[in-house]
Amino acid sequence: MIWKGTPYYAHIDYNDKKDPADDLPEEDVTAIDEIPVYSINKPKSESLAVLRILDNMKDGEGRPKMMKKGRLIDELEKAGIIDKNLSIGAKHSKLKGLLNSITIAGSDNPLVEVEYKAKHSNVILTTQGESTLKIFGE
Repeated sequence: MIWKGTPYYAHIDYNDKKDPADDLPEEDVTAIDEIPVYSINKPKSESLAVLRILDNMKDGEGRPKMMKKGRLIDELEKAGIIDKNLSIGAKHSKLKGLLNSITIAGSDNPLVEVEYKAKHSNVILTTQGESTLKIFGE
């Protein structure tokens, strides 16, 4: 697929005859099915930065890696992704935009989940987010 070839699966029927040249069973191809190709899009660098920050929240007890939104904003400011001079509302708006692309409402495999509790919200790294970071995180 890397070279834009067509992936396929060949259905093979083995019979009792053996090929005299290599003593392996003879086989007949009974059908060939083309396999669909799916693309995997790399998340934006800002999204990967959010995943990295959450992944650095080490939890030795196996609990989900999570961070309060306010602290996540602080970390994103340190990383230069959110401007320190913005108002609180603008910072939260920028964070919301960053999270929307990786929570994908209604998706079966979000990279992060947002847990709302009264005035405080936690952003949680999902298993899919950890896998994405392993694949695309440099």
